[in-house]
Amino acid sequence: MKYVIGIDIGGTNLRIGTVDREGTLMNFERKSSASLVSENAVQNLGKELKSYIERYQLEGQVGAVSVGVPSIVSKDKSFIYSTPNLKGLENIDLGNLLKAYANVPVFVDRDVNYLLVNDIKTHHLDPERERTILGFYLGTGFGNAVYINGQLHVGKNGVAGELGHIPMYGIDEACTCGNIGCSETRCSGRYLKHLADTCFPDTDISDVFVKHGDDPIILEYVDTLAIPMAAEINILDPDYVIMAGGVMTMKDFPMERLIWAVKERARKPFPSENLEFVFPEHTQDSGVIGGAYAAFDKLGKMEK
Repeated sequence: MKYVIGIDIGGTNLRIGTVDREGTLMNFERKSSASLVSENAVQNLGKELKSYIERYQLEGQVGAVSVGVPSIVSKDKSFIYSTPNLKGLENIDLGNLLKAYANVPVFVDRDVNYLLVNDIKTHHLDPERERTILGFYLGTGFGNAVYINGQLHVGKNGVAGELGHIPMYGIDEACTCGNIGCSETRCSGRYLKHLADTCFPDTDISDVFVKHGDDPIILEYVDTLAIPMAAEINILDPDYVIMAGGVMTMKDFPMERLIWAVKERARKPFPSENLEFVFPEHTQDSGVIGGAYAAFDKLGKMEK
C-alpha cells in the first residue's frame, strides 16, 4: 500500500487526489459536485471513484479512501446524518457503500476536521502529539474542529465541534440545521451576504470590508464572531488557535479587530494574555491532503 485517495466534497466542487505518506499530492482533479445533489449521489460518487482508480492505474496501490464532507458524521466515520447543501448525501452509510467501489477501507469525516489535520501537519504544530488546537473556519457557515492530545475530539456521537450551532442569547431566527438561534445565524458568510445585500446594496460582497470595514454594522458583525470563539477558548485553553476560511481571507478583513474582540472576551489573565494564533493559507487541495493524513493515521492504528 502506497497511497490514500483523498476526496473533498463541497457544495460547489468535488476535489480528488492521490496522496502518499509524506503528503505529496498527485493526480489532482477538481470538478462540479452537482451530481451529488441527486438521489443517485452515492452511485455517481462511486462510479467517479472507480473511474479515477482505473484512469490512473491505481489498482492494488491504494490503502484507503478518505472523504471530507460538509456534514455531521457518525463516530465510526462512515454514516452521514445531515448535509444541508447536498441533499443526496444525507442519512446514508457513505463509507460502507463506497467501499464496494474501491475495495479498501473508506473513512468519512467533517471537512473542517481534515482542514485542521492539514494545518497542524503543515505548520508542525504538534510534533509531540500533546497539544490542544482549535480550528475556526469561517466560510458560508462557521466550521470548527477540536484537536486534543494528538487526535481530533469527536465526542460520543462523532459530532463534536459544532460551534456554529451553539445557541446565542436573544436570537430567535431559524438556522439551516432546524434549530433556533444558532450562532451561525450571525457568525457566517451567509449572514455577511445578508448584511451586504441589505445595508450596502451597491457594494459587491467581495469589497464589503474594503469599503465598509469601519462601519458600525461590520464592526458588530466581527465582534459577534468573537463570542463563540472566546467561549470555546475559555473552556479548552488551547495551545494554538487557527483562524481561516473564505471570509477571513477576504480583502481587508479586519483580523486585528477580531483578535482584539476574542482577547477582550476571553478569561483574564489567561488564556487571554497567552493566546497564539495561526493564519494558514488554504488551497484547493488542503482538504484532500488533510484527509489523507488522517487516513494514514487510522490505517496505522488498525495495523497495531
